This record gives sequence, structure tokens and C-alpha cells, in this order.
Amino acid sequence: MYHKAVQLPNISDPSSPIGAEENAECVMNVGEKKGRSPTVDQIAKMYGWLREDHISLYSTQRSYILKKELAELENALVRYTLNYLNDKGFILVSVPDILHHSIIESCGFATKGERNQVYKLDFMNEYGKYCLSGTSEMSLAGLLKNRILNHDELPLKLCAVSRCLRAEVSGSEREGKLYRLHEFTKVEMFVLTLGDSKISSLMLENIKEYQTELFSDLGIHFRVLNMPTQELGSPAYKKYDIEAWMPGNQFYGEISSTSNCHSYQSRRLHIKSSADKTDLSEKQSYVHTLNGTACAVPRMLTAIVESNWDMV
Repeated sequence: MYHKAVQLPNISDPSSPIGAEENAECVMNVGEKKGRSPTVDQIAKMYGWLREDHISLYSTQRSYILKKELAELENALVRYTLNYLNDKGFILVSVPDILHHSIIESCGFATKGERNQVYKLDFMNEYGKYCLSGTSEMSLAGLLKNRILNHDELPLKLCAVSRCLRAEVSGSEREGKLYRLHEFTKVEMFVLTLGDSKISSLMLENIKEYQTELFSDLGIHFRVLNMPTQELGSPAYKKYDIEAWMPGNQFYGEISSTSNCHSYQSRRLHIKSSADKTDLSEKQSYVHTLNGTACAVPRMLTAIVESNWDMV
């Protein structure tokens, strides 16, 4: 019964549009939508920024090797993002990329069956219990498993830089070589609040504001979407996606998202708060968890390079 119960999805916010992806509600447009430019693949080839030949001899076809100025830009984006988050009160955490499968499942991501994006180390004995992390949200959530926090410790705002490893399915050719990858660098935000819908909903708006401020200074055009119920996945109560305009192939591509998961993850990971965690007679309640992408580096590189081509 327990195993069936944990497969139930979260409820959804009444303000989330009903239905499929095409019902997403655009709540904000930022920046100037640029005309057609060369693609990031074409620009990188001109300047020798992207290594792609013979990559299948030592990694997956959907890996990437950046060189010269593009590699420098990757590091600059990470530092720019971390400096911003530090000013907003986030605590930087270095996290592992190998996780027990139960942590990943508790966050709402399947590790079994054919339709999942999780890499397993193998299926034998001890190592069969472990998987590669698809986002540092999983590691940060696992860090807090079985914790009781004082009310005055909340909100707890954490961030991490990690390699994200995902068995992504193929996308269209127009997405380019830096869009849908098996391994990439990402800066993630993870926040705990009191288990109060008004408080966590306000924090979701704050995280969305952090994201729009981060992206507004990068010379790109993007839109913010209130995602419909069929796009929330199992854990999210409400979710915003941010899509950037990719001038090279003239399409909007997702560069970020932020979700309020309410108590979905905290119930599975047993993360609670109390007025005094040392007093066992005090009432304990499940916290609310939220996550947000601060910088998914390869997709940001695509949007920035193509949108600022006239400056290259």
C-alpha cells in the first residue's frame, strides 16, 4: 500500500492552467526578440570553441567539450550566478553526484522502468542501489532527510553547482549541439519554507524574480510561462518555465524552471519544522520545498551567443 501511495502525484494550484503544454499562460516577456543569426554550432566552429569530432570514442555523442572563450564564458556564467545568489542569502553547498535511488524517488523522479532519464551505476549488489544525479535538487533534498528545523531557521535557501546526468531522448536537429545533453553543468536553487501555502507561494514568486533578474542582464529575450497541470510532473504544486528565444534556429527553448512542491518531497524525506526542535512535545509539521534553475549553462550559452552575435 505504501509503495502505491508514494506514486500518487501532488495536487495542483488552482491558478495553474488546466490541460496540456499548449495551454501554458505567458505571464511575462523580457528583452528584444532578435532576428535570425548564425547558430551557436556555426559560430563555435568558426572560432574553434566546440570540440565535436571523435567524441564518441571516449564519451557519449551528446556530450560536449568547450574550448577557449566559450569555456571561459561557461565559468563566468557560473561565477556571475553564484555572486548573485550569495547576495540573495543563498548558502553554497558542494554536493555528490552519486545518490541512493530512494533519494531520487523521494524527490518525484522514477528510477525504474523504461520511461525514465536516470542513469544507474549497475544492477548488481551494492552498486545497483545507486544512481547518477540528474540535478543537484536531489542531493540538496537528500542532505536534509530526517531533519527537524526550528521555525526561525526558515526559509533555508541553498544552492549548488553540479554536473547533471540524464538519459535524455533525442530532440529535433534545430535544437543544436548544446541543447539536449546527457551531461551538463547547472546552478540550482533549493529552498525550504514553513509548511504554509501562502508562504511557499510567495517564495515561488521570489525565486521567479531571482531568475528574471539574472537573465535580464544577459542580452537575451525570454518569456515566463505558468505551466498547465499536465506539465507539472509528480512533485510540483505549481511551476513556471522560462523559455529563451534562440535566434539561430528561431525557436523558444526552455532555459529554466521553478517549482513549488509543497510537502510532496518533505513527506517522503521526513523533513519537518518545529517551534523548538529540542522539545519533542512541540508540534512538528512538514516543510514545503521549492527548487529553481539559476543557470543551465549549455542552453544559456546558446541563447547568449546567438542573441549577441553582433558583439562577437
